[in-house]
Amino acid sequence: MLLLFIKQQVQMAFIFSTNKLSELESFTLQQRQQILTLAASKLTAPEKFVLNILKLIMLVPPFLFMAQLEGIFFVVSLFSVLVVYFILLRPISLLFTRKYLVNAIKQFNNLSKV
Repeated sequence: MLLLFIKQQVQMAFIFSTNKLSELESFTLQQRQQILTLAASKLTAPEKFVLNILKLIMLVPPFLFMAQLEGIFFVVSLFSVLVVYFILLRPISLLFTRKYLVNAIKQFNNLSKV
């Protein structure tokens, strides 16, 4: 049972696109973004806090390292850090918001009917 839970968590961690989420397959890109915004607004304060701490953990050490670099090494490092940040941020954000997707979809459908 624990192994199944861990496997499910690992699978969710590698979702880079919203069209890979089974809950959002039937929606357009714009609708998926609106639903994700609704789901993100449902995050509790501790979840938002943990998500923001994870973002800081991903950003602070590389920027401290880059503060000592000069010239082209700084530019290459900056570009690399930003690419890695955005590659890692998307799955982490989807992991946090996924449990609120069902409610967000219901809310979106109610709003779009009006």
